[in-house]
Amino acid sequence: MSRIRIVTDSTADLPKELVEKNEITVVPLKVTFQGEEAFLDGVNIDSEQFYRLLSEKKEIPVTSQPSPSEFAAVYKKLAQDGYSVISIHISSKMSGTFQSAIMGKKMVPGADIEVIDSKLVSMGLGMVVLEAAIAAKKGKTGREIVQIVNNLIAKSEVFFFVDTLEYLSRGGRIGKAGAFLGTILNIKPLLCIKDGIVYPYEKVRGRTKAIERMIQIVEERFGNRRVKCSLVHGDDPEGLSQLFQKIKTRLNCGEPVVSTAGSVVGTHAGPKVLGIILAHE
Repeated sequence: MSRIRIVTDSTADLPKELVEKNEITVVPLKVTFQGEEAFLDGVNIDSEQFYRLLSEKKEIPVTSQPSPSEFAAVYKKLAQDGYSVISIHISSKMSGTFQSAIMGKKMVPGADIEVIDSKLVSMGLGMVVLEAAIAAKKGKTGREIVQIVNNLIAKSEVFFFVDTLEYLSRGGRIGKAGAFLGTILNIKPLLCIKDGIVYPYEKVRGRTKAIERMIQIVEERFGNRRVKCSLVHGDDPEGLSQLFQKIKTRLNCGEPVVSTAGSVVGTHAGPKVLGIILAHE
């Protein structure tokens, strides 16, 4: 049995079956609608419930990171059970979660804890966490796992488009993509993540063309190289299906990991976000 456990936060958007199978510990962020108690992302609110509430309430909720004491409690329990911990989190330029984890580590002196800023979010983070957990189950050392994580972070590329920039803008996560604000109706902002920040890539008219353009971009960047792949969507099964069919015939990847953006990522990206995460092997 591995004596290393992988910890992440709920913005990784990992499907529950993969979390359970690979013994990953997920510390939830919180999302709060006006007049409601805070929901724990992925614990007492799932993606389906979140997007329904988002539609019904016609408001953008607020999100909050876990406290240092919440991380400390997780780390302390794992340390008492005899585990070393590698804790991998959402980009520090998008959230204070990484800093909370660092502070939580300091509250558990003597424990073997490594905290890593993934510079990614959603299944970009999720793919890194999953590879780390698989390596831990195979008995890799902490140093080997950290090297795997850092290599995958460096190789990962995230492309996505949103239905509107309103959510990124109002949530303060728009990064450099603010250059696209005020674009005309039906223009879909195609975005990427670079150095932990959302950057504009280009503007595309309409969802169908945006999906096609996203595939063209990754084809150009990866060619026929073997890649790890994940797809993520926010309440857009039709768009996901289109993207999935194109991926199968035009990229050299195995079965992609498919995920629905959870309540925290959905708060900032909005409904109908659609993205692809790739890393060459």
